[in-house]
Amino acid sequence: MAATPHKMKRWMGKVALVTGVFNSTGRAVADALVREGMNVVGADDNPELDKLDALVESLKAENVPGQLHIMRCDIKSVESVRKLFLTLKQDPDIEGVDVLVHCGVIALGESILDGNPLYWKEMLEANVLAPAFISQEAFKCMKERGVDDGHIIFDNGLCSHRLVPGNKALHFLSATKHACKALVEGIRYELRLDNSRIRVSAISSGVIETDILDKLFQGDDKHAKSFMGEKKYLDVKDIAAAVVFLLEQPPHVQIHDILMRATDQVP
Repeated sequence: MAATPHKMKRWMGKVALVTGVFNSTGRAVADALVREGMNVVGADDNPELDKLDALVESLKAENVPGQLHIMRCDIKSVESVRKLFLTLKQDPDIEGVDVLVHCGVIALGESILDGNPLYWKEMLEANVLAPAFISQEAFKCMKERGVDDGHIIFDNGLCSHRLVPGNKALHFLSATKHACKALVEGIRYELRLDNSRIRVSAISSGVIETDILDKLFQGDDKHAKSFMGEKKYLDVKDIAAAVVFLLEQPPHVQIHDILMRATDQVP
């Protein structure tokens, strides 16, 4: 019997930029892509970013086929993002990006009628403006290098498709994610107008057992643990597996959006 072809083979040695690498979803995605042989740049501005050095060293110790590089970048800052891409281009071991995965998300429990506008602004900057600008820079970087098989992936969430009845704390977050859904479609149209074969996809997942929930429950650990204990929800590794699935598809196939939720999740 012939061996099953390695669907990720064409990505081995290619560069993937993963934003929000300090959060558990970003770490899981970076870890999975390194194990598939990709050269991964994990970007974040968390003050404790140095803690990820242990992950870098553990992957080296396992002798996995890819490499992980951790770089500090404030995705909400245009200048910081530009500096990151300049650094990538000038690094002889990286030289640019082939894949971009947006995992940098801020989720705060703020409603529309009584929410704090300062928190709205923070979510807009991180969840909408940042991925739009980073996608623009990634596309320019790919085009400069003649990359025509690149991929841009948004970690959007099911809240990009619907509002949860009775949970007003998620309404403004959902508004930012609805905007991201429009970004995905807008990028797809613009790539086709440019005659580019770079693809763009979204992963719209339900509730994930992730550290982002800490902010969503605004430090209410008791409420968070009670909520997460109700059902078996998605794991961050499920999201990482979905990213790999998107990249495994042949160049003529674009999966536009993956809607996924835990079997036990109702809304």
